[in-house]
Amino acid sequence: MENNIVSFEKHARTRDESIRKRAMNGIDRKEVYEYYTSVIDISIRHLTLLQRYLIEEYLAEIICEFFFRGVDASKQYGAGRTTKEIEHSYTKEHFSTIYSLANEYRLSRHIGEWDVYSVSIIAEDVALKWFRNGLSYGKKQRKLRLL
Repeated sequence: MENNIVSFEKHARTRDESIRKRAMNGIDRKEVYEYYTSVIDISIRHLTLLQRYLIEEYLAEIICEFFFRGVDASKQYGAGRTTKEIEHSYTKEHFSTIYSLANEYRLSRHIGEWDVYSVSIIAEDVALKWFRNGLSYGKKQRKLRLL
């Protein structure tokens, strides 16, 4: 009898993973590379190889996470909300996520105070940029009924 019970939690997790994988295909690799060469590389060039690697990993996670959040938030277009309203409702959550990821990566232990400040400014810019990209990608995909 216990085998007949359906776990909606497991089904929801599987569905989220599937959507996340499909959404990641929407990240424009060329745009990421151009942003990297024009902003990130210039800002972290003076750091050691390991410090640069840590920052690159941190920013790559922010790009993926916020792109997916944008795709997920694009559901709200169906309720008649504008891009500005959606961005405003997520602002507080974005800052807390950025800084909790910075704590996970222990950036303040591995790089100097001014470098942490510079990276956090870049992280905020990256988060907003790819959240917006995720919103537009999600909106297009939802119009095509692919999400």
